[in-house]
Amino acid sequence: MGKKILRFLIIIIALTLIATGIVMVLGLILKWKTPAQFSDGFFLAGGILIVVGFISFLGSHNMEGLSGYQYARVNRYDRDEGFKLWTADLARGYNILALLGGSGLLLFGLAEVAILMGG
Repeated sequence: MGKKILRFLIIIIALTLIATGIVMVLGLILKWKTPAQFSDGFFLAGGILIVVGFISFLGSHNMEGLSGYQYARVNRYDRDEGFKLWTADLARGYNILALLGGSGLLLFGLAEVAILMGG
């Protein structure tokens, strides 16, 4: 369990660093000068990551999946297997939401740090 949490944290930090790099490159291309502009960029990137995570979560939980009907059709005689598939899909949706949401929250924090450092 501890290794899984550590892996999650490493992935969240890696996603945050990648998004930070993208925001910094865009800032250089667009010739941002003030900390407020970089703060807005970090905030927007964080919001995009959270929205993408939420959309991904909703996409993995369509109405047919919520009823469990599609998993019951996998093998008509083995409902346990359908339930296992359903719970695996549910966990995958939560994992993506947790990764992108955690990274988005870190970017919100970076937006605040940019404002505080700028004065």
